[in-house]
Amino acid sequence: MDLIVRTLGNAAGLWLAVALLDGMVVPGTPSLALTLFNLLVVGLVLALVNSLIKPVAKVVAFPLYVVTFGLFALVVNGAMLMLTSWITDVLAGVSPGTGMTLGLHVASFGTAIVGSLIVSIASAIIVGLLGPSRR
Repeated sequence: MDLIVRTLGNAAGLWLAVALLDGMVVPGTPSLALTLFNLLVVGLVLALVNSLIKPVAKVVAFPLYVVTFGLFALVVNGAMLMLTSWITDVLAGVSPGTGMTLGLHVASFGTAIVGSLIVSIASAIIVGLLGPSRR
C-alpha cells in the first residue's frame, strides 16, 4: 500500500514539475490517458529508485551531508531524478512497438534539483493525505 501511495504522490509531483519547469518533459503523450499512465510508470520508477538506491547514496555521501549541514540532500535528490530519467529513457526503448512512449527527460542537473524539490513537496502532501494514519 505504501508503494502505491508513494507512486501516486510522485506522479502528482512529476506532473506539477513538468508543468512548471521548461527543462522537464514527458515525451510523446498525445492523450490524457497516456500522459497519466506515463506519469504513473515514471512515479513508480522514482519510488523504486528512492527506496533501493537512495539509502546507499546517503550512506556513501554521509560526510558531505555533515559538511554541508544537510544541503547535499538536494544534490542526492537531483541525482535520483536524473537516474530516474535515464532509467525511463531505457524503458522507452521497450515501448515503440506498443505505440506508447514512456519516459521523462530532464535537461540539466539544475533542473533536476529544482524538479526534485517540487516532486518532494507535492509527494509529501499527497502521501500525508492518502497514506496510512499513524495513531
